[in-house]
Amino acid sequence: MNIRKRLALSVAAVAVGSGLAFAPLASAAPQSAADDCPYPYVCFYKGSTKTGSFKDVTSGWQNLGASKGATTMVNTRHDDIVYTHFTNGETWCTPPYNTTTFNS
Repeated sequence: MNIRKRLALSVAAVAVGSGLAFAPLASAAPQSAADDCPYPYVCFYKGSTKTGSFKDVTSGWQNLGASKGATTMVNTRHDDIVYTHFTNGETWCTPPYNTTTFNS
């Protein structure tokens, strides 16, 4: 994969409402979430409920819609980093085939 595509925003979103501070924790995707979120998607969850999934590689941020306020994000892509941009201005990255848990 070329560097331009790798650095392109795989999927990103304004994930939380203003006023909430989140500290993402990255870890390997759990098997159940990986089963529920097929390659090459990035899926968002509120608790154990899947609220959305994204597949498109974009050059800008994608809004989450129903996934706003998600507690977990799973990146099933093998070679794309996912950047998540928060309303407080912070941006976090989730490596390929990893899960990020958002803790307030």
